Amino acid sequence: MAMKSITEAKRLSGKVALVRIDTNVPMEGKHVVDTSRLLAVIPTIRYLQRKHCRVVLVGHLGRPTKFDAKFSLKPIAHTLSKLLREPVIVVPLQSGVAVIRGTAEKNVVLLENIRFEKGENENSLELARKLAKVANVYVNDAFSVSHRTAASLVAITRYVPSFAGLSLLAEVEALERVKKSGLRPVVVIVGGAKVADKLPVIARLLPRVSAVLVGGAVANTFLLAKGLKIGASVVDTSVLKQARILMRKAGKKLVLPLDVVVEVAHGKKREPALRQIRALRPSERILDTGVRTTQLYATYVKKAKTILWSGPLGLVEQPHYRHSTEAMGRLVSARARGKAYVVVGGGDTVAFFHQAKLWVDHVCLAGGAMLDFLAGQPMAALKALGYSSRST
Repeated sequence: MAMKSITEAKRLSGKVALVRIDTNVPMEGKHVVDTSRLLAVIPTIRYLQRKHCRVVLVGHLGRPTKFDAKFSLKPIAHTLSKLLREPVIVVPLQSGVAVIRGTAEKNVVLLENIRFEKGENENSLELARKLAKVANVYVNDAFSVSHRTAASLVAITRYVPSFAGLSLLAEVEALERVKKSGLRPVVVIVGGAKVADKLPVIARLLPRVSAVLVGGAVANTFLLAKGLKIGASVVDTSVLKQARILMRKAGKKLVLPLDVVVEVAHGKKREPALRQIRALRPSERILDTGVRTTQLYATYVKKAKTILWSGPLGLVEQPHYRHSTEAMGRLVSARARGKAYVVVGGGDTVAFFHQAKLWVDHVCLAGGAMLDFLAGQPMAALKALGYSSRST
């Protein structure tokens, strides 16, 4: 990994660091629901402060293309202030270099939503030059948006010495252990939706893994591609051809459910019922994997030395359909931190592990970026920092 860590930067004292963070966090009104991505950048902020470096943060919220008060980062700054236990002041980029630097003398600064600025999503060199005038060094600590090509992620690196933050480095190291350097056997658990995004990841990891255990819409799609009847289950019909090709390549490495939990109607009530995989009725929907499947998947997990999990196995939002995810989650968590190296990623999966208070070796806070990285897709912001998969 050729990226330079911020810990390699020399003579930071008195300088201004522009730190790209991920402020695109879940919100309810003006309240931050999940602080995980904000907590992740605190080690980098604290490191810079220990080096007597002034900190200017930059991030986005939502998809505005011009100023829109409902996408202001002021609520984010309020939450960051609590987490850091010191003021975080929101300053618009238009305030000018003198105002931004002056505010940063005494407080952490958070630039107002960078997507309010013309040219952010177009990777504008003009916008990058404006940002560069604020800082002496640039730090990317936002792995979760590093698959984007944007001015605050890519073009900025042309104008100021650039480094990787501590959180970004930890994300890359964890995913590289899954892709290349972690101990074998490697077992991948893939569920949830976004089937089209997850099939390339499975294909890319196939040479390295011992087993791919599938659930959710991913499993439904493979089952349909195999010619099985899956009733009214959620499926991605656009990738059936791709799924068939992948099944042929994977052979016995791709492990499909033996039984499933479906939803059936009893009068006005809808209740769960266990079905063998070849016994589904046309009106039934698969909402979880069954008991035999959970037992089968457990045999692979118990032998694994490296485990990656992305996507729940069932509809975990409903108590009746979270049993397999919960059982496998507890098993995976029990093997982490010693018996196996366990990485969990993707919004729904991470939320489930947090809710269930299950601990693993690394929680990847990225969704799309994690899948792109594992699938070998270009990561523009990492490349801009000098990253090359061949150098790892």
